[in-house]
Amino acid sequence: MRLFGRDIDAPRLSCWIGDPGTDYSYSRVRFQPRPWPAVVQQLRTELHALTGFAFNSVLANRYRDGRDSMGWHADDERELGDAPVIASLSFGATRAFRLRSRHDPGHSSRTLDLGPGSLLLMRGSTQRNWQHSLPKTSRPIGERINLTFRRIVNAQAPSR
Repeated sequence: MRLFGRDIDAPRLSCWIGDPGTDYSYSRVRFQPRPWPAVVQQLRTELHALTGFAFNSVLANRYRDGRDSMGWHADDERELGDAPVIASLSFGATRAFRLRSRHDPGHSSRTLDLGPGSLLLMRGSTQRNWQHSLPKTSRPIGERINLTFRRIVNAQAPSR
């Protein structure tokens, strides 16, 4: 990934999965979707039934231990539209998920402990008003898998 003008290794392992035409860009890298594994497709179907939102893609992140992390950011890329809906499913080790106000980052923050099987639904103006992170920890901690289901707006059918 590209950070502050330098190419660096991402601080976690990631895989972009989605319907054809759901390309996604972040950190100046364009990702083309891999096909849906059966178990992730089943989770997508269950999330639609539970939330009423139809997701067409998912970013799968593997955090191997407490050294793997994600810095402060908002999922506000144009492909996600003006009011993105993101359903975040966590499996494995419990990790601290941090939120801070984009308008007052030094004073308005929250921490949520996301344990195995937890679902966090971010929607409406969340990405416009808040940033989030998954900070490093020096505590011994196991592996965590996080699936962030999204909807790419105006997804294009792949060219032939």
